[in-house]
Amino acid sequence: MVNTRRIASAVRAGLVLGACLLGCVSPARALTTSDKPASILVWPKIIVDTNSALQSRPTDTIIELGNVNTSSVKQAHCFYINANSHCSEAAAEPGKVCLGPSDCPLPGVTAPTGPNASCVPGWSEIDFDVKITPEQPLQWRASTGLARKDFPLPDAGLCTNHPDQSCNPSSSVNTCGGAGVCAVVPSNAGSGVPPTPEDPFVGTLKCIQFDPNSNPPAPDQGSGHNALIGAALIEETTTPSVDLQRYNAVGVTHLNDVESNPGQVQLDGTQYATCASTLILNHIFDNAPDPLDSEGASSTGVTTDLTLVPCGDDFLRQDPGNATAQYLVFNEFEQRLSTSRKVDCFFERQLSLIDTNTSTRSIFSFNVQGTLVGQTRIRGVGGASTGHGLLGVALTDINGSGVGYNLQQSGNNSGIDIITIP
Repeated sequence: MVNTRRIASAVRAGLVLGACLLGCVSPARALTTSDKPASILVWPKIIVDTNSALQSRPTDTIIELGNVNTSSVKQAHCFYINANSHCSEAAAEPGKVCLGPSDCPLPGVTAPTGPNASCVPGWSEIDFDVKITPEQPLQWRASTGLARKDFPLPDAGLCTNHPDQSCNPSSSVNTCGGAGVCAVVPSNAGSGVPPTPEDPFVGTLKCIQFDPNSNPPAPDQGSGHNALIGAALIEETTTPSVDLQRYNAVGVTHLNDVESNPGQVQLDGTQYATCASTLILNHIFDNAPDPLDSEGASSTGVTTDLTLVPCGDDFLRQDPGNATAQYLVFNEFEQRLSTSRKVDCFFERQLSLIDTNTSTRSIFSFNVQGTLVGQTRIRGVGGASTGHGLLGVALTDINGSGVGYNLQQSGNNSGIDIITIP
């Protein structure tokens, strides 16, 4: 079993040092949150690879979603965003999920020697609804979902003589037996969570709090909004041990009931909170030695994996959000270097492979920076119709074991990010 406490301590050591860069100035707090209930939740990184097709170990993601409201059922209208790439028609296995051209050899060619077909980026979404009773926590595996019958309260009633037995109060048949009555109670009736559309899968989960009583369904504009809270645990299995990397879902709070364009959720600081103008990642530089390994026995060192997704998406037109992420990297001497990369629907990369294919030559590398820790400030720019705000999480790996954490934030985005709902 991995020593997650040791890993977390090492990461915290790096984050504390990184946070003291730039004179330890506390950033202005943005209105998005990772530790409070909200009306919009985003899990930036969902991974499923139960057969190790692309990952080094069998991987799944355990998703947690809860309703903190003490009196009302809340509905989460959710979207799985599939960011998988697929081999082109010219490949030996057209349509196969791939990470790059080397996963797509031509017919008769042995991988990875090449030549190869193209690995074509993709974007698609499937949506589903979850009704959550007051103060109810829910959990499911992304690989399997949660069938309607597997919810704690799948029907709208409970038997008075068997309080642990659900029933259908509209049925003409008394399924409670004896003198029992099917009493109407808050329930999960009408809920269902599908498995991710592919395995392997890499992508995002985005949920918006809806009013369960509205017809047609619409974002919740009544009392008790900002009731959703969630987290994700990325589970990597190496028998007999399991490595869990946990992060909190990023939340966007509802502010005011404001009339907007039908089918649009606007992260504008009036209707909903804005996304941050700058994301702050305090981290140990890639390839640095294990800071808690006093004997110097570390063989692989430290790496950090960064995931970024746009705040806005157009689910109606199947048009993903996109932005350009500008990176400003500081070391402990406050020397700075910069780079930029496009974030189109979904961006996930080891830090030291963002700006180069040679990790040791990267501006995110210990070999280049010469200090153990640093701070990276990430700013989204661009003119997409969905906006240019960004959300993200990071996972740090030390010698094969890791820990997940949320990014800090600074300032409110000056633009408007828009989520368009079908």
